[in-house]
Amino acid sequence: AVPALTLGPSAGQIPQIGFGTWGLQPQEVSTAIRAAVAAGYRSFDCAPVYQNERQVGETLSALIAEGVVTRSELFITSKVPPADACSQHRTERALRQSLHDLRTGYVDLYLIHWPFCVRSPEPGRPRPWPLPLEDQLGYSAEQLREEWRTIEALVATRAVRHAGLANIGERRLAKFLASPDLAVRPAVVQVELHPYNQMRALRALCASHGIAVTAYSSLGSPARPAKYQVQADAHPLLLADPAITQVATAHGASAAAVALGWAMRRGVALIPKSAHRERIASNLAGTLALAPSLSPGDLAAIDALERGHHYLAAGWRGYAWKRGQSLQELLDDAPPPLPPVGLGAALLLLACCCALVVCKARRHAVSRDAAHEVVRRLSFGGMPPI
Repeated sequence: AVPALTLGPSAGQIPQIGFGTWGLQPQEVSTAIRAAVAAGYRSFDCAPVYQNERQVGETLSALIAEGVVTRSELFITSKVPPADACSQHRTERALRQSLHDLRTGYVDLYLIHWPFCVRSPEPGRPRPWPLPLEDQLGYSAEQLREEWRTIEALVATRAVRHAGLANIGERRLAKFLASPDLAVRPAVVQVELHPYNQMRALRALCASHGIAVTAYSSLGSPARPAKYQVQADAHPLLLADPAITQVATAHGASAAAVALGWAMRRGVALIPKSAHRERIASNLAGTLALAPSLSPGDLAAIDALERGHHYLAAGWRGYAWKRGQSLQELLDDAPPPLPPVGLGAALLLLACCCALVVCKARRHAVSRDAAHEVVRRLSFGGMPPI
């Protein structure tokens, strides 16, 4: 059986391994979803911007009608698109459309897909990528809180069972969670997360608030759409990393199972996607078999791969609302500035430097008296020898 993560105070649960639908072409959906259900997946991650929710809904509905699975066994996630996230009316309409397309009376999880908005396209107007600046409305903590009020109202109708956020940095999330009037706490935060981008601070914040974390692009997103493939040479191949392949060889497992198993052991929910029947099955069965046997040394070797690398950086830059905006500005708020260094802090820093000088002097067989003389000179006579 697939283990599950508890969703905050509601005591609901989300399967720890689900099936992602981003990147599935409409003609691939039926075969892929049927293979996923047959392999044991029961959680399905969807979104209107993936342009395949209708096909997902048709397939799941058919499987329910065939008696293969029941609706209560499924955990279906959808998301409100950025073009609908700045208006209560448009958010409600977007949910109704997703429910219609997915052929269900409720979604188990509804996420705000991005913590910022874009202007709604005019009917019949083609949508260029990246979006022009005049269509970018950007991030606003106040707007996000207002959108969440709409989500809270949808939860009250039971058309949404759990709610959450996607693509939000830890400082923006911390500010959001500090809102004094949250009627519904986020149950899930979904972000790009893999051994090269481990999101440790965000995971720690979520753990402290009982929020489950779902990872997308857990395998390095090698099949990401063409518009995200800019500067392809700048993206290292996650599953070819020697640390991952060495663990895979030692266990007789695939590199994909190692990357997914590491995330499972770190308490993260996963939504790997594939259009290939064999990979769909092995991503689930191989990961469930391997994860418990990963040793502390295996996990530490993968932990050491952190490099803050975003495979979907081009996706973020497509939502830039200011010219010259850095990736970090898009990802999260800037950290607070460091306070000015006072005299006491400066003296403490000087003392640490002096201690290092003493240690170095000892390693080079310099006498203790000579080392103290160095310290005395560095401290301008104002600090006792160490």
